[in-house]
Amino acid sequence: MSLRILLLAPSSDRLSALSNALPQRGEATQIASRIGGAAELSAAILRDEVDIAVAELPVVSDTELSLIEATLSSHPRTTLILACGDSSSEFLLRAMRAGIREIVLPNSPPDALAKALERQLDRHAAVSGPARKARTIAFMSAKGGGGATFLATNLGFALAARNRKVALLDLNLQFGDASLFVSDQRASRNIADVAREIDRLDPAFLEANMMHPQAGYCVLAAPEAPERAVDVKAETIERIMAVARARYDFVLLDVGRVLDKVTVRALDEADTIYVVIQSTLPYLHNAKRLIGVLVGLGYDRDKVKVILNRYVKSDEIGVSEIEKTLGAKVEVQIPNSYAAVAYSINHGLSLLKHAPRDPVARSLSEIAMDFAPDAPRRTGWLRGVFGSSA
Repeated sequence: MSLRILLLAPSSDRLSALSNALPQRGEATQIASRIGGAAELSAAILRDEVDIAVAELPVVSDTELSLIEATLSSHPRTTLILACGDSSSEFLLRAMRAGIREIVLPNSPPDALAKALERQLDRHAAVSGPARKARTIAFMSAKGGGGATFLATNLGFALAARNRKVALLDLNLQFGDASLFVSDQRASRNIADVAREIDRLDPAFLEANMMHPQAGYCVLAAPEAPERAVDVKAETIERIMAVARARYDFVLLDVGRVLDKVTVRALDEADTIYVVIQSTLPYLHNAKRLIGVLVGLGYDRDKVKVILNRYVKSDEIGVSEIEKTLGAKVEVQIPNSYAAVAYSINHGLSLLKHAPRDPVARSLSEIAMDFAPDAPRRTGWLRGVFGSSA
């Protein structure tokens, strides 16, 4: 269902100015405009006509602020963005306590109103949008050093290159290092920081705590210190994933090999679990046990798939023998290309950017094309809501 957005100002001139402060748009039936003040704003909200109100009220009296507070209290799902002239700290504090989500002042940047609306559109998408928007894919290595982190991080690059919005969550909480695969810079914030301020969680807060290695690609790093992992609970992961799934097209999970409550909660939410193996006996031994555990947890066999990494046709253990041993089909084969992959990892680069013709890069591109067969032009939230300009 489309969001109902109300634009309100005290005069037709101010309403026009308010409208012009937002991006140009064509016809959009969910947008309503109204001349009025606090009373008219309150009446529209009380009639349940508004999901997001963008109101210009140059001066807000104590009585009007009390009216707004009572109205928003009775309709907590309604968001109010207020453009006003009172920049006093006392008023701003009272306005926040009244439930006004965003305040735009006369000295704010020209695009402040548009950015405020975009933040609230994101918030509504997370709270009210489809519970399962993003395709969620988990990667688990059957044995240490299997290459799950490399595949997950570089698949993120490949999907983002196809104009998809991608989030990667590093859920190897004790020893996760996905951030090193996407950047040569240390992550300034991580999942433990989000967990400590979980009450602030919305799409904007989540994205502010993530790394941005490529346009459309965000990575939430694991804690820098293993002991910080205790801050991350299963409920925290569930909330983070709910926000991420409503915000992104793909959510990739780099999962550690410890099957604790946090890991299981994340795997519950995944559409597909890829077990990453190599063609050696220890990998097959661990993979068979891991697949058995995952099936024992109640995951359908169609949800648990196998990726054979660093595969060479001359390997002593062939694909047919692997499938017979595991009782599962090898869904994806990734060739071996040690030098190019090692360089990519050591420099925190996307392999697709460093060596796009490399066999591994081509394999990742093919997987991304499978997951995202078309590559639409990226559009913003605001253009999606308002339509294209006339």
